[in-house]
Amino acid sequence: MNQSKIENPLWAWFVLIGGGIFLLKAAPGMLLTLTIPLWKPDEFSFFSIFYIIFALGILTVTIWGMKKAYSAIKAYQKAKNNHVPPQVEASPDLIIQEQPAVKKPVWPWIVIGAGAVLVISTGPAALMLPVMPLLLAAFSTDSPSTPDYVPILIIFVGYGILLVYILLLVKAIKRLRTK
Repeated sequence: MNQSKIENPLWAWFVLIGGGIFLLKAAPGMLLTLTIPLWKPDEFSFFSIFYIIFALGILTVTIWGMKKAYSAIKAYQKAKNNHVPPQVEASPDLIIQEQPAVKKPVWPWIVIGAGAVLVISTGPAALMLPVMPLLLAAFSTDSPSTPDYVPILIIFVGYGILLVYILLLVKAIKRLRTK
């Protein structure tokens, strides 16, 4: 029996992940565009209709592409699970012992994904993240009625969040490398 080589649809992963990040970033703005006739009826015009149709088209194409990518990944997984190596087909006397499935944890991917979404969504402003608590603390002193403890609280909370995320990221990477 001649079986063709099963290839991993790498493009599907890019489409699925890229489409998800795009929808996460752009869908709220597009949904606001779709609701223009409801919350600003006096500004509804031909251009509003054009933008609504354009936004619906982009959302439709993105969701359609993500569905196709998901079905390609699903078909690949199904074909990979049904694929039997030729040497095993040739010798039916060979007893194959199933290896126990190693369950991989999900939390490291959630931590890495959250950081990736933050960095991608902020773009070049991600360079500002280490300085952000200091900047926010400085901005908080502009108001004359701000209590004295607010700037130091902003610094502690800001750098605390950054420190906790960095520790979680290091643990997540170590956990993924050991499995």
